Amino acid sequence: MKTRRSIKTMLVVFVLMFALLAAYLIYVIDAYGAYWFSSPYNTRVEKQKKAVIAGDITDRNSIVLASSDDDGERMYNADDAIRLSTAHAVGDNFGQTLGAQALLSKYLLGFEQNAGDRLSYLFSDEKRHGSNAVLTIDAALCAYAQEQLGENDGAVIVMNYKTGELLVMTASPAFDPKLMRGYLDGETELADGAMVNRATMGRYTPGSTFKLVTAVAALRYIPGIENRKFACDGPLAFDAKTGRLAALADAIDGDGSVKEGYALLRDFEDEIHGEITLSDAIAHSCNHTFALIALELGADKLTKAASELGIGGEYIFDELVAYCGSMEKPVTDYELAWSGVGQHKDIITPIQLCLITSAIANDGVVMQPKLCLKVVDRNGKEIKGIESEEYKTILKGNEADFMKEAMRKTVSEGTGKNAAVSGAVICGKTGTAEVSSSGRFKPHAWFTGFVADEAHPYAITVIVENGGGGGKVAAPVASAVIEKALSLGY
Repeated sequence: MKTRRSIKTMLVVFVLMFALLAAYLIYVIDAYGAYWFSSPYNTRVEKQKKAVIAGDITDRNSIVLASSDDDGERMYNADDAIRLSTAHAVGDNFGQTLGAQALLSKYLLGFEQNAGDRLSYLFSDEKRHGSNAVLTIDAALCAYAQEQLGENDGAVIVMNYKTGELLVMTASPAFDPKLMRGYLDGETELADGAMVNRATMGRYTPGSTFKLVTAVAALRYIPGIENRKFACDGPLAFDAKTGRLAALADAIDGDGSVKEGYALLRDFEDEIHGEITLSDAIAHSCNHTFALIALELGADKLTKAASELGIGGEYIFDELVAYCGSMEKPVTDYELAWSGVGQHKDIITPIQLCLITSAIANDGVVMQPKLCLKVVDRNGKEIKGIESEEYKTILKGNEADFMKEAMRKTVSEGTGKNAAVSGAVICGKTGTAEVSSSGRFKPHAWFTGFVADEAHPYAITVIVENGGGGGKVAAPVASAVIEKALSLGY
């Protein structure tokens, strides 16, 4: 009797384990299936490339970005600027990058074609063709955005925060898809990091753009913070050995020099803001205030808020491979204060910052970023259209409204004035991310923001590597790109 009962118990356990395994398998296939399918190690894809002439890839305005000749060889747009500025969106044909040629290979190589379509090719002399993909990007606007970066490395993203459509996704330096064979053979020089899509995979110190995260944490965990006033009266002092907050008077000697054994947290150019609210602290990017807020929050609540906004998690999108940032939990007061202003070991990616910004613009809702506008077969029949999808709601209550107003003030009267666009209401946040304690390298320049207009629902994020101040360098890039987009009717 006991033996029979034990067997039944074991059977139930095994059935449950099998069900859990099956459910997990379904989940990972749904979540990662597109990535696995597009992997260069997928031999089915490589065989299909020899049997099928890949379909064309165009931008949203029918500019051809990639096509195939009669022999199936891939060809690319003749304009160097368009080819380079859309390279990471289009990808390559050798499986070295994760652009549209990889992630949309199911359609471009005809895997989705039904039996009837395949049979029709058997009774003709024509080689089988895949379907054509239309991307959400505007190629000319991508080229314009990359031009604004000048000689600097960096990235620009413009996303419709209502639909998730990526209007611009460009990074510099970029590889040339036309020269991929030469890169692989070692005959053509490739710029360092050119194969990395900085827009979606670049990991950077966020600088003051992280104050958006700290501000949300304050709204979420410190009651009444939006109505409080802080006193920004100079640097904050810390004991260099213990990392504890100290009195400024103890850290400064008679001639104003910092005593040995102390470290200071200063504002940009030693600016003193005086009495200041949270909203004004965002607008004027007050390090003093945000360091105090971080100390009041504590490491647990600050890291929890960052996690709730997606930092340190994982992105799983159908048409885009995007990396998340990370945040190492601060231990000392000094680390926590610097983390609150985005300068400890906080890391963020441009796409993640753009998604957080989009959520602020879109009442807290993050839309899943989309790169494919539609897919049409050789007969012009649409077989896949864009489907806007809510990815996650990351802001609660009035958090989005408060942040919108503070970011509007940043552009109208704060550090983001250079992001202003005539005739449009621009909201944003600047960031100047120090990356060299010795001063050998200039800071990374950031700007992230959006157009506060339902008719033009676009968010933009700009990173200019070693460009200098975010307000002086990245904000004008954002202004130029948004102005150009609006002039094109977006």
